[in-house]
Formats: sequence, C-alpha cells, structure tokens
Amino acid sequence: AVLVDEARQNLRMMPWGWAKPPGLSDGEPLYHLSRFLGPNWLTGSQQNDMLELLRHKVDDDGILSQKIRILGVALAPKLLEAHAASGQTYRNAQSFRWLRDAADDLVRNKAALITTAHLGEIKNEPHWIGLVFDLSQPTGKILYGDSFGDPIPASLLAACLWWMGEHTQAHLELDKLPIASQRDGFSCGMLVDNAHQH
Repeated sequence: AVLVDEARQNLRMMPWGWAKPPGLSDGEPLYHLSRFLGPNWLTGSQQNDMLELLRHKVDDDGILSQKIRILGVALAPKLLEAHAASGQTYRNAQSFRWLRDAADDLVRNKAALITTAHLGEIKNEPHWIGLVFDLSQPTGKILYGDSFGDPIPASLLAACLWWMGEHTQAHLELDKLPIASQRDGFSCGMLVDNAHQH
C-alpha cells in the first residue's frame, strides 16, 4: 500500500500533459498509468503497454527473440474483419498486409505469436483473454486463456483457424493457455499479462 501511495504521489507531481515514456505502446498521457495502481479495468492502451514490455523482454533474449512474436490488441479485430472478407480480399488488400506478413513469419520461422484480445465486439462484454499461436512444434497449437474459464468463442476460433489455414497446411490443435481464475470484474487484463509472462 505504501508503494502504491508513493507511485500515486509521484504521478501527481508530473506535469499534466506529459506523455507516457518511450518504449510503451502509445503517447497517451502519463497519468493513465495510474490505472495500474488500483482495482481498475485496463484499456487497450494499458494492455498494449504490457505487451510492449513483454516484447522488450523477448527482444533482449537472443533465443526467445528468434521464436516469439508479440502483437497488440488490434490483431483479433483485424482477424475477424479478414475472416468476414473474401479470401481474395484478404490475399490482396493492403489493409491486411501486416496480417499476411505476421502469419508468413510464424510459418517460415516456426515461431509463436502472443497477443491479448478483447471480447467486447465478440461477446458484448468487457473482458480480456490471452491468445497464442504456437507453430514451434510439428503440431501447431492455438492456446486460449480466459480467466473466467469460458471456452473460446466460435467466431474467434473460426477466424484463427481460417487465418492460419491461409498460410499453412499444418493441423492446429486448440489448447488451454494456463491462466489464473478471476473473481472480480476488473483483473482480467493483469491475469492475461501474467499468463503471457510464463
């Protein structure tokens, strides 16, 4: 509690318009970091900050950096959009190029992709989940971690399988991403980050 109070006090002393420090996901105001100091539901910006910190950790490890990729929370909505478009549109549209490049990289390098997804548009509830595409093994896996213990929504699973199917013939299995259980309405984002860190 003392450390949290000190952090809050330090944030209060910062000029109001200062942006978050370099190395985080965006230029939102520094005071938004205070959401990490209490029982607050985290936004996409904070989820991306934690993914960005994980990316730095991975990039600093020569072995991990060859086999692990990190993408922000924009991945899942873009996958759903691509899945809803025709295959021809996905293969040719410039707006999907980064998705194609990410999948090609995973397949070519037999790597794993870690991301966090929001179920708001899928299940109409504010909830973060962990998602990992692991192509590092002969049988690829899609790992899904929901701190409420719910299964992956059918539309998200269909989009994930379709996306990988556009880039590889490998069979993908659905598996659970180990994640702690949630007993409140706000800690899903932190629990997802904890799952990704392990």
